[in-house]
Amino acid sequence: MKSKFKQSLFLIFASLLAIFFIVITVKQIDFGRVQTALNEANYFWIIASMVISIFSYWLRAARWNLLLHPMGYQTKTESGFWAIAFAYFMNLTIPRSGEVARATSMYKMEKVPFEKSFGTIVLERVIDVLFLGLFFGLTFIFNYETLIQFVALGNQENANAVQTEPSYTKFYIAGGFLLIGLILVGAFWNKIVQTGLYLKVLGFLKGLWEGILSISKLQKRGLFVFYSFAIWISYFLMTFLVFFAFPDTSHFGVAEGFFLLIAGSLGMILPVSGGLAYPYIMSIAFSAIYLATGGQQSEGKAIGDYFGLILYIAQVISMISFGLISILMISRISAKNSKIEN
Repeated sequence: MKSKFKQSLFLIFASLLAIFFIVITVKQIDFGRVQTALNEANYFWIIASMVISIFSYWLRAARWNLLLHPMGYQTKTESGFWAIAFAYFMNLTIPRSGEVARATSMYKMEKVPFEKSFGTIVLERVIDVLFLGLFFGLTFIFNYETLIQFVALGNQENANAVQTEPSYTKFYIAGGFLLIGLILVGAFWNKIVQTGLYLKVLGFLKGLWEGILSISKLQKRGLFVFYSFAIWISYFLMTFLVFFAFPDTSHFGVAEGFFLLIAGSLGMILPVSGGLAYPYIMSIAFSAIYLATGGQQSEGKAIGDYFGLILYIAQVISMISFGLISILMISRISAKNSKIEN
């Protein structure tokens, strides 16, 4: 009973926190323009984008299994799917908390040590950066002018922000504490290596490194590469398909899709709670597209506002829905596996 109460309390708290950050994100949007866009929208393409976003969870889970299996853990794709769904949900509340939540969830369901699964997650992030670089290269080739306008607009936004004199006091204080810490560690090193805490930290780092090195033991490398490409193609389609939902963007093509994938990725990877940066970045991105093609920046911004917001809300609905379900499923799978072990 106590466990269910805590689970319900956490579910309510996490949901309210996510909703709070989402409200902050959308409060300055012109909802009149959004309502007009929704009245004209073809919802089939928006729903298709949401379905593909959930399918990308499964692709990530299947690829994750390929990294965990060489370490001797025969995890199920279902477990990985719900761990990833929970991770995305947690990212809506606390930036970058999803990685920790994902590794913790996998331990609860499949008993994979936290440090090893977290090591594979770090490895996945490195691979994602490589694919992000690949799509950036395609964007540079097909959208050079747009990219230049995007950077210029970003610099303009920074210039318009309130400028204050930088204070280096906190860096001096942090550097002082770091120096003192290093001196103390050096002075008491022989005693530190004999403590249980040192052995635990050392064991954690070894497990983390084993997770990172799991890619060298892959048994199905071709399948791993296929899943990696499929994940990023899914991310591309999540934006590209929504072009066809609105008259203002139905003429956009693959080149614009590449550019908005890069811009949207930037908005999602910034450490801001609730994905707050996504609609803002998309507004600048559409302004850049219109300026690069001889259009008006104001018109591009207006379209970017509603396009970014609607796509953002569609993905957040998916994240919250499957995130809430994941809390229940993780608990159920954990209980089921515990009974099997006993």
